[in-house]
Amino acid sequence: MYKFLIAFLITFTAVMLTAQTTPRSGATQSVNTGKTSLAPAQTRPAKPAQGSGSDAKTQQTTERTAAPATTNTTERSGTKTTDATLTAKGKSATTSTPRRSSTRPAYTSPSQNRNASRTSATAQKKANVKPEERVTINWLTLEQAIEKSKTEKRKIFVDVYTSWCGWCKHMDSTTFVSGAVAKYLNEHYYPVKFNAEQQGDIVFKDKTYKFKKSGNRGHHELAAEWLNNRLTFPTIVFLDENMNLIQPLAGYQDAVKMEAIINYFATDSHKKTPWESYEKKFVPGQ
Repeated sequence: MYKFLIAFLITFTAVMLTAQTTPRSGATQSVNTGKTSLAPAQTRPAKPAQGSGSDAKTQQTTERTAAPATTNTTERSGTKTTDATLTAKGKSATTSTPRRSSTRPAYTSPSQNRNASRTSATAQKKANVKPEERVTINWLTLEQAIEKSKTEKRKIFVDVYTSWCGWCKHMDSTTFVSGAVAKYLNEHYYPVKFNAEQQGDIVFKDKTYKFKKSGNRGHHELAAEWLNNRLTFPTIVFLDENMNLIQPLAGYQDAVKMEAIINYFATDSHKKTPWESYEKKFVPGQ
C-alpha cells in the first residue's frame, strides 16, 4: 500500500510539470518576462483585460506595436480610415488625422492664371482712377439762412419734411448724397431743412408764424403758407434772393432730376424757358 501511494504521487507530479511547460493554444511566449499574453485578434486595439500588472503591461506593449502598422499602411495607400462611432452628442470619434486643406494652394490652370492677371490689371486701373470727391450739403436753419442773406444774396432752397415721412428719409439717403447735387446747392443756394411740425414761433418777413395743432399732430403755419396749404411731404420750396416764394415742388425727386431742377431755378431759366424744354436740353454736370 505504501509503495502504491509513492508511485501515484510520482505520476501525478510528472503530469503537472508537463502541463505547466506546454504553451496554451493561441498564446505567444514573452521574451522579456517569460509569461504569456493574448495576441490582438483585431486591427484596433482591444480593451485591456483585467489581470496581473505584468500581464497588462505586456498586452499594452503588444497593442502599441501592432495597431500603428495597419494605420500607416492605410494612410500611405491614400485611403482615409474612419472606423468611427457616432456618439450621443453627434460627434464622430476617429483615429485618422484630418487633412489640412486650408494650407494647400488650389490648382490653377495656365488659362486661369492669364485670366487672373487680366483681372488684376483691371483692378489696378480702377484703383488708379481718382474716386469722386464726397460732398455733403451744408444744411442751415431758416434763421441762419436769413442772416447770411444780409451779406450775400442767394436763393434759398428749403427741404420741408416731417419726422415720420419715409420718402423724406429716402431722399436724404439717395438724392441729397449725390456729389453733383450737394456741390451745386452749397455754391448757389442757402440750403435749409425745415420741419413742418416744429412748434417754435418763427419770425419771417416781419410776420410771426406759430405751430397750429390739428388732431394728434399739427403743422407750422409757415410750412402751410409755403405749400399753399397742401401739406404733402417731402416738398422742396424755392425762395428768391428777397425771400419771396418762387414755387413749391411736392414729391420725391431722384438725383438726376434734382440736379436739373436746382439749375433751372438758380439760372433764372424759369422766367423765360418752359420746364419741358429746359429738361430736354439739360446736360448733367455742366
